Amino acid sequence: MMPDLLKIALEDSFRLLSKLVPLLFLGLCFASLAYRIPRVRKAGILLKPLCSLSRLPSCCSLYFTLCLINLPAAVMTLVEFRKKGMIDGNVILVSYLVAGIPTTIYFVLFFAGPVAFPLLGISAGLLYLICFLGCGVFQTLAGIVLGNLLLEKGPADEFECINEMKELTVMRTLGISILEALKTFKSIAKILIPIIILVFLFVHSGAMAWIGSVAKPLTSFLGLPSSSIDLIFTSTINLIAACGMGGSLLSKGVLNGIEVVISLMVGAFLYNLGELWHTILPYNISFFGLNLGAKISVSLWVTIGISELFIIMILIVLRG
Repeated sequence: MMPDLLKIALEDSFRLLSKLVPLLFLGLCFASLAYRIPRVRKAGILLKPLCSLSRLPSCCSLYFTLCLINLPAAVMTLVEFRKKGMIDGNVILVSYLVAGIPTTIYFVLFFAGPVAFPLLGISAGLLYLICFLGCGVFQTLAGIVLGNLLLEKGPADEFECINEMKELTVMRTLGISILEALKTFKSIAKILIPIIILVFLFVHSGAMAWIGSVAKPLTSFLGLPSSSIDLIFTSTINLIAACGMGGSLLSKGVLNGIEVVISLMVGAFLYNLGELWHTILPYNISFFGLNLGAKISVSLWVTIGISELFIIMILIVLRG
């Protein structure tokens, strides 16, 4: 039994890593390049108001800008700033939460939007995407509040200091960026790969079967039809499959639009309960080490969970 379990876990880990590794490495390269290109650094000024509202140093506006383009690249900018002593752990923690709006915009534009509209239709799809954006707004507001409680206002010239970097030729810049990305990727992979294998061992051991047992009483509590149980369960596993099922239930008149969206959001909430171990902790510990990575992960996990519950409650009130 154990050899079979290990084999399945290794196969799933390989499939995930084969998708994740190229994106992660490209993200690291892109971040290193962006950090060295003046025009890209200056583009961060567009999101500078988020820094002012949360007392973050101005350099974090580049992080918010990259969250709209490439999330691993965005995180890598925080790693770079921390290495150079420009920010500390508290700034990184607040930045992660404040990035709720640009991160959810990225998710809506490049993933959820292209899936939700074709499968759920305009009305239900739009409501679903608004819910995701609402979660992002909640996270950003939480980050702004935390920043004002935790941070002191940084010096005005903190962003300009990264514009004083020596200009290099294109090939030299590219070479340095690739070497730096390889070095960083090596240190990340040492932690990320074994943790992913352990996570899949945990999942295939049957420990995640609790989701099905939790979904049934939740539907009764929320006043959802029993047919929403399968949709909730599916949305904890795969968003595309869940949207496809939701569209089918919607077209057959089994569930209405708001019930489909509530079910999808409940599934997202249940998924988030396990995502701390599955994704958030391994990812952030890989970048920031055990102590800071765990602190960031738990804070982000709690904030996401509360934002999803808040949105679910609003949907229930709207449904009447």
